Amino acid sequence: MSIVSPLADKHVVVVGGTSGIGLAIAERALAAGARVTAASRNPGRHASTMPAGIATEQVDVTSAASIESLLERVGPFDHLSISAGVTALGTVRELDADGARAFFDTKFWGAYNGVRAAADRIAKDGSIVLIGGIASRKHGPGRPTMAAINASLEAFGKANAVDLAPVRVNVIAPGLVETPAFDDVPEDVRSRLLGQYIASVPVGRVGLPEDIASTAVFLMSNGYATGSVVDVDGGVALT
Repeated sequence: MSIVSPLADKHVVVVGGTSGIGLAIAERALAAGARVTAASRNPGRHASTMPAGIATEQVDVTSAASIESLLERVGPFDHLSISAGVTALGTVRELDADGARAFFDTKFWGAYNGVRAAADRIAKDGSIVLIGGIASRKHGPGRPTMAAINASLEAFGKANAVDLAPVRVNVIAPGLVETPAFDDVPEDVRSRLLGQYIASVPVGRVGLPEDIASTAVFLMSNGYATGSVVDVDGGVALT
Protein backbone atom coordinates (compact mmCIF):
# COMPACT_ATOMS: atom_id res chain seq x y z
CA MET A 1 0.00 0.00 0.00
CA SER A 2 1.44 3.35 -1.01
CA ILE A 3 1.49 6.19 1.54
CA VAL A 4 0.39 9.59 0.28
CA SER A 5 2.37 12.54 1.61
CA PRO A 6 0.27 14.97 3.70
CA LEU A 7 1.77 17.74 1.54
CA ALA A 8 0.81 16.17 -1.78
CA ASP A 9 -0.97 18.78 -3.92
CA LYS A 10 -0.84 21.36 -1.12
CA HIS A 11 0.42 24.87 -1.81
CA VAL A 12 3.37 25.88 0.38
CA VAL A 13 4.56 29.49 0.41
CA VAL A 14 8.08 30.04 1.73
CA VAL A 15 9.03 33.63 2.53
CA GLY A 16 12.80 33.90 2.46
CA GLY A 17 12.68 30.86 0.22
CA THR A 18 15.40 31.48 -2.36
CA SER A 19 18.45 30.82 -0.20
CA GLY A 20 19.61 29.20 3.02
CA ILE A 21 17.02 27.64 5.34
CA GLY A 22 14.10 28.92 3.27
CA LEU A 23 15.41 27.34 0.08
CA ALA A 24 15.94 24.03 1.87
CA ILE A 25 12.34 24.16 3.14
CA ALA A 26 11.08 24.90 -0.37
CA GLU A 27 13.06 21.98 -1.80
CA ARG A 28 11.90 19.58 0.92
CA ALA A 29 8.26 20.60 0.47
CA LEU A 30 8.57 20.14 -3.30
CA ALA A 31 10.01 16.66 -2.76
CA ALA A 32 7.01 15.88 -0.53
CA GLY A 33 4.65 16.60 -3.42
CA ALA A 34 3.66 20.17 -2.64
CA ARG A 35 3.27 23.04 -5.06
CA VAL A 36 5.81 25.57 -3.83
CA THR A 37 6.16 29.33 -4.12
CA ALA A 38 9.41 30.82 -2.83
CA ALA A 39 9.50 34.57 -2.21
CA SER A 40 12.36 36.89 -1.33
CA ARG A 41 13.49 40.47 -1.71
CA ASN A 42 15.56 39.71 -4.82
CA PRO A 43 14.52 36.36 -6.33
CA GLY A 44 16.27 37.13 -9.61
CA ARG A 45 19.64 36.95 -7.89
CA HIS A 46 19.04 33.25 -7.21
CA ALA A 47 17.22 32.36 -10.43
CA SER A 48 20.06 30.23 -11.79
CA THR A 49 20.15 28.01 -8.70
CA MET A 50 16.42 27.58 -8.07
CA PRO A 51 15.18 24.02 -8.62
CA ALA A 52 12.73 23.43 -11.43
CA GLY A 53 9.17 23.35 -10.17
CA ILE A 54 9.49 26.11 -7.56
CA ALA A 55 7.75 29.36 -8.52
CA THR A 56 9.45 32.55 -7.37
CA GLU A 57 7.99 35.88 -6.29
CA GLN A 58 9.35 39.17 -4.99
CA VAL A 59 8.49 40.40 -1.50
CA ASP A 60 9.82 42.85 1.05
CA VAL A 61 8.83 41.51 4.48
CA THR A 62 9.42 44.88 6.11
CA SER A 63 6.48 46.20 4.10
CA ALA A 64 3.01 45.04 5.13
CA ALA A 65 1.68 46.09 1.73
CA SER A 66 4.31 44.02 -0.07
CA ILE A 67 3.49 40.80 1.74
CA GLU A 68 -0.25 41.44 1.42
CA SER A 69 0.30 41.80 -2.33
CA LEU A 70 2.35 38.60 -2.44
CA LEU A 71 -0.35 36.50 -0.81
CA GLU A 72 -2.99 38.02 -3.07
CA ARG A 73 -0.93 37.15 -6.15
CA VAL A 74 -0.16 33.54 -5.24
CA GLY A 75 -3.79 32.64 -4.62
CA PRO A 76 -5.04 29.99 -2.18
CA PHE A 77 -2.35 28.35 -0.06
CA ASP A 78 -2.16 25.76 2.70
CA HIS A 79 1.11 26.36 4.52
CA LEU A 80 3.32 29.37 5.11
CA SER A 81 6.93 29.34 6.28
CA ILE A 82 8.74 32.56 7.17
CA SER A 83 12.50 32.38 7.48
CA ALA A 84 13.54 35.85 6.36
CA GLY A 85 16.08 37.42 8.68
CA VAL A 86 19.69 38.38 9.21
CA THR A 87 22.22 37.53 11.91
CA ALA A 88 21.88 40.20 14.61
CA LEU A 89 25.29 40.46 16.24
CA GLY A 90 26.55 43.22 18.49
CA THR A 91 26.47 44.16 22.15
CA VAL A 92 24.46 47.15 23.35
CA ARG A 93 27.72 49.08 23.34
CA GLU A 94 28.26 48.28 19.66
CA LEU A 95 24.69 48.40 18.32
CA ASP A 96 22.55 51.47 18.82
CA ALA A 97 18.75 51.44 18.87
CA ASP A 98 18.46 52.19 15.16
CA GLY A 99 20.76 49.29 14.31
CA ALA A 100 18.84 46.90 16.57
CA ARG A 101 15.53 48.14 15.17
CA ALA A 102 16.64 47.27 11.63
CA PHE A 103 17.13 43.64 12.67
CA PHE A 104 13.69 43.61 14.33
CA ASP A 105 12.12 45.12 11.21
CA THR A 106 13.21 42.16 9.11
CA LYS A 107 12.88 39.16 11.40
CA PHE A 108 10.19 40.00 13.95
CA TRP A 109 8.08 42.57 12.13
CA GLY A 110 8.55 40.62 8.91
CA ALA A 111 7.01 37.60 10.63
CA TYR A 112 4.27 39.79 12.08
CA ASN A 113 3.42 41.17 8.64
CA GLY A 114 3.40 37.68 7.16
CA VAL A 115 1.19 36.13 9.83
CA ARG A 116 -1.22 39.05 9.72
CA ALA A 117 -1.49 38.88 5.93
CA ALA A 118 -2.01 35.11 6.05
CA ALA A 119 -4.58 35.08 8.85
CA ASP A 120 -7.66 35.37 6.62
CA ARG A 121 -6.16 33.78 3.50
CA ILE A 122 -4.58 30.52 4.62
CA ALA A 123 -6.51 27.24 4.48
CA LYS A 124 -8.29 26.51 7.76
CA ASP A 125 -6.48 23.18 8.06
CA GLY A 126 -3.16 24.78 7.16
CA SER A 127 -0.18 25.89 9.20
CA ILE A 128 2.40 28.60 9.71
CA VAL A 129 6.01 27.82 10.59
CA LEU A 130 8.21 30.60 11.92
CA ILE A 131 12.00 30.33 12.16
CA GLY A 132 13.34 31.73 15.42
CA GLY A 133 16.54 30.63 17.11
CA ILE A 134 17.93 29.02 20.25
CA ALA A 135 19.55 32.36 21.19
CA SER A 136 16.17 33.08 22.78
CA ARG A 137 17.22 30.86 25.69
CA LYS A 138 20.88 29.99 25.16
CA HIS A 139 22.62 33.28 25.68
CA GLY A 140 26.06 34.11 24.38
CA PRO A 141 28.13 37.27 24.19
CA GLY A 142 27.19 39.83 21.59
CA ARG A 143 23.69 38.51 20.96
CA PRO A 144 21.18 40.48 23.06
CA THR A 145 19.23 41.69 20.04
CA MET A 146 19.15 38.21 18.54
CA ALA A 147 17.94 36.83 21.88
CA ALA A 148 15.17 39.42 22.09
CA ILE A 149 13.96 38.85 18.53
CA ASN A 150 13.87 35.08 18.88
CA ALA A 151 12.15 35.18 22.27
CA SER A 152 9.55 37.51 20.77
CA LEU A 153 8.94 35.09 17.90
CA GLU A 154 8.40 32.18 20.29
CA ALA A 155 5.80 34.10 22.29
CA PHE A 156 4.20 35.40 19.09
CA GLY A 157 3.93 31.89 17.65
CA LYS A 158 2.33 30.41 20.76
CA ALA A 159 -0.19 33.25 21.07
CA ASN A 160 -1.21 32.93 17.42
CA ALA A 161 -1.67 29.18 17.77
CA VAL A 162 -4.58 30.15 20.04
CA ASP A 163 -5.84 33.21 18.17
CA LEU A 164 -5.74 31.71 14.67
CA ALA A 165 -6.96 28.19 15.51
CA PRO A 166 -7.69 25.87 13.80
CA VAL A 167 -4.76 27.13 11.71
CA ARG A 168 -1.67 25.67 13.36
CA VAL A 169 1.29 27.88 14.26
CA ASN A 170 4.69 26.52 15.27
CA VAL A 171 8.19 27.90 15.76
CA ILE A 172 11.54 26.25 15.07
CA ALA A 173 14.50 27.37 17.19
CA PRO A 174 17.65 26.43 15.30
CA GLY A 175 21.12 26.52 16.72
CA LEU A 176 23.96 27.81 14.60
CA VAL A 177 23.24 26.99 10.95
CA GLU A 178 25.75 27.76 8.22
CA THR A 179 23.83 29.75 5.62
CA PRO A 180 24.44 32.73 3.32
CA ALA A 181 23.35 34.92 6.26
CA PHE A 182 26.93 34.55 7.45
CA ASP A 183 28.29 36.06 4.26
CA ASP A 184 28.14 39.54 5.78
CA VAL A 185 29.86 38.50 9.01
CA PRO A 186 33.61 39.30 9.08
CA GLU A 187 35.68 36.17 8.43
CA ASP A 188 37.50 36.30 11.79
CA VAL A 189 34.18 36.55 13.65
CA ARG A 190 32.65 33.79 11.52
CA SER A 191 35.58 31.40 12.11
CA ARG A 192 35.54 32.07 15.85
CA LEU A 193 31.80 31.51 16.14
CA LEU A 194 31.86 28.27 14.13
CA GLY A 195 34.89 26.93 15.98
CA GLN A 196 33.42 27.65 19.40
CA TYR A 197 30.13 26.08 18.44
CA ILE A 198 31.63 22.89 17.04
CA ALA A 199 33.76 22.45 20.15
CA SER A 200 30.82 22.85 22.52
CA VAL A 201 27.82 21.24 20.84
CA PRO A 202 27.08 17.54 21.53
CA VAL A 203 26.70 16.60 17.85
CA GLY A 204 30.10 18.11 17.03
CA ARG A 205 29.03 20.13 14.00
CA VAL A 206 27.10 23.20 12.95
CA GLY A 207 23.64 22.86 11.53
CA LEU A 208 22.76 22.57 7.87
CA PRO A 209 19.72 24.16 6.24
CA GLU A 210 18.37 20.67 5.56
CA ASP A 211 18.28 19.95 9.31
CA ILE A 212 15.80 22.76 9.77
CA ALA A 213 13.87 22.02 6.58
CA SER A 214 13.02 18.47 7.62
CA THR A 215 11.52 19.81 10.85
CA ALA A 216 9.52 22.48 9.01
CA VAL A 217 7.98 19.90 6.70
CA PHE A 218 7.21 17.65 9.68
CA LEU A 219 5.36 20.51 11.39
CA MET A 220 3.40 21.27 8.22
CA SER A 221 2.50 17.59 7.85
CA ASN A 222 1.53 16.82 11.45
CA GLY A 223 -2.02 18.02 11.99
CA TYR A 224 -1.73 17.65 15.77
CA ALA A 225 1.27 19.94 16.23
CA THR A 226 0.56 23.53 17.17
CA GLY A 227 1.92 26.06 19.64
CA SER A 228 5.22 24.17 19.64
CA VAL A 229 8.74 25.57 19.84
CA VAL A 230 11.00 22.88 18.44
CA ASP A 231 14.71 23.16 19.23
CA VAL A 232 16.92 21.94 16.38
CA ASP A 233 20.24 23.01 17.83
CA GLY A 234 22.56 20.02 17.96
CA GLY A 235 22.10 19.97 21.73
CA VAL A 236 23.72 23.32 22.43
CA ALA A 237 20.94 24.23 24.88
CA LEU A 238 22.20 21.37 27.06
CA THR A 239 25.69 22.78 27.42
